[in-house]
Amino acid sequence: MAAPAQDEAAGEAAEPPPPPPDEAAGEAAEPPPPPPDEATAAKPPARAPQARADVTLIHVCDRYVAVDKPFDMRIDGGREGRDEATLIDVLRARVPAHARELRHCHQLDYATSGVMLYALSRKAAGEASVCFERRTARKTYVALVVGDCDFERTTCDLGVCQDPVDDFRMMCGDRDAVWPPLDEASEDKADVVARRKRRKHSGQASTEVEVLARGTYRGEPATKLLLRPKTGRRHQLRLHCVALGHPIVGDATYGGDTESPRMMLHAHTLALPTPAPLDITAPDPFLPPLLADLVLATPT
Repeated sequence: MAAPAQDEAAGEAAEPPPPPPDEAAGEAAEPPPPPPDEATAAKPPARAPQARADVTLIHVCDRYVAVDKPFDMRIDGGREGRDEATLIDVLRARVPAHARELRHCHQLDYATSGVMLYALSRKAAGEASVCFERRTARKTYVALVVGDCDFERTTCDLGVCQDPVDDFRMMCGDRDAVWPPLDEASEDKADVVARRKRRKHSGQASTEVEVLARGTYRGEPATKLLLRPKTGRRHQLRLHCVALGHPIVGDATYGGDTESPRMMLHAHTLALPTPAPLDITAPDPFLPPLLADLVLATPT
């Protein structure tokens, strides 16, 4: 549970590539596939990007800056022809003294909110990258899911693979079954390269799941979960929630919910054992005073 989408390619060309994401774990396994083509079939309509001129800083030191990323905002690389704020643009305006040094250390989906870490130097970026590569980064998410979960704690170990039909989507499945390797001596070199790439972004995945509270959202049963990704496949948390029978509220892609105001997935904490250890928290937005129509009771 290292991920943009996907929407979130690296910033400046001179920077080193970002470390393996983390939509999951310390989403901390491997980099995500490239952004999907605009014409990708079956992609649901996206919610409108956030019109934000500022973000909340939740950690500042001489090596890193962390922000509470708004939902429905791309890290960078806004779509051509759209006048939308991206997180890197907003952050550069917020900390102009470090505008040129900012390097994002991991990934978050467009629709996901929460902890987003930026390094202020190559050295700091490299130290954070090592934590993700070695899977020593620790990350938790909170999510509001549909229905009343019939468990208190569980683990989902289903593999996550690139969807063979839609490049934007992922799916649960065994990598060798979904993307069996081709003979490297095959005459179709383009197919070999494409399949190797899709296999790279597919594989084993694991998410620990714990119920935090039960209640209702907009009058329907809902459960608040704490998610601890142990791997970092793209869309891992969303798919594992679906596999457990409880899609995330507001997940248009895998849950078909286009009516909720947002996808209810939030990167809550990030801890990195860098030389000066980091332990960062983005406040939980899924609380009744903050989220209208949410009623929660603590677990019995």
